[in-house]
Parts: sequence; C-alpha cells; structure tokens
Amino acid sequence: MLYLDDIKVEFESQGFKGTHIGISHDKDKSVLFLESVKSTQTVRCPYCGGSVYIYENGQVKLKDIPIQRGTTHIWNFFIHRYQCNCCHETFTEEIPFKYPGTRIIYRAANWIKGFLQQKISIKAIQELTGIHWDTIRKVQQIMDEAIWEREKMLREEGYKPRILAVDEFAIHKGHSYATCVMDLEQGELIK
Repeated sequence: MLYLDDIKVEFESQGFKGTHIGISHDKDKSVLFLESVKSTQTVRCPYCGGSVYIYENGQVKLKDIPIQRGTTHIWNFFIHRYQCNCCHETFTEEIPFKYPGTRIIYRAANWIKGFLQQKISIKAIQELTGIHWDTIRKVQQIMDEAIWEREKMLREEGYKPRILAVDEFAIHKGHSYATCVMDLEQGELIK
C-alpha cells in the first residue's frame, strides 16, 4: 500500500522547485513546499537595474483548492529578499502563482470566480472553500473592476453592436421574467 508520506515531489516551474508534500496527522491539511531556484545572476534591481545579493530568506503561505472535501491545501513558498549592490534598495521575490492582493493562488481565485458567476453568496463560498470572506470579496472587486474597465474601453471606442440576440426567460413560474441582450458578433453580453 502506498502512503502519502512515501510520495516525493520534484518539479520546477516559474523559478520555484517543488520539494515535498506534508500531510497533517488528522489528514485535514496538506502543504506543498516550494523553494526558489533563482540565481542572483538572473535577478536585477527593479529600481536601478543593478546586480543584487540575497539579503534574507522568508516564506509565504498561499491557499489552494482542497485536494479532498473538508481539507485545506496550502502552498508554502520559501522565497528570497534581495538587496541591490548599487542603490541598496531591498525587494522581495515575486511569486507568479499568487493572485494579486490576496493570499491565494490563481487556481483558487478562478474557482471562486466560478462560484461568483453563479451568483453564490460570499458566505456560502466561504463555507464551501474555507477561504476567508475578505479574500473572496477582493476577488469579486477585481472581477467588477475588470468588467468596468471593459465597459469603459468599449464606450471610448464607440462600440455599437450590429447584430443582437434577445432572450426572455422566467425566473419564477409565470411571475418574474428577465431579458438578456447579447451582441452576436463580439459575444458581448449587453444587458
């Protein structure tokens, strides 16, 4: 029989190397450990472009989609903090898997977006995912901003649909109706 303790992880992606997976004794939490493999020769100071050295090390924990129901899955990144040899500014290594402004990875954010698109409440999403409601709200705000930016860009370009599709459907049996208007050429939902 194969146990999770017997599984070794070795992969590299976007400057990080997966080393191993840890499982808690009650099997309710799993952690994927990743460490930075970036060489100081490939990193440049974002302020002046000078060479850098590793100033200190740290770790960042990001939540992911649970591996199985009722569990928590975390990605634990061991990262570097650099200091520039020229301007002496310090900066932290970027984690490409991290969803902006949150402590979750992109995959978890996309999972949350799917729930939000289905009009599931933030409280229900929190109970389903185990992710804090502030984080879910942040993902929702980023989605709303992207929609607003898209609408603004279309207005500035003078967007005018040529071929429309209209559909009316019942929300509650015979009592409430909704209408959907869509641009068939662009695939844009108008109303």
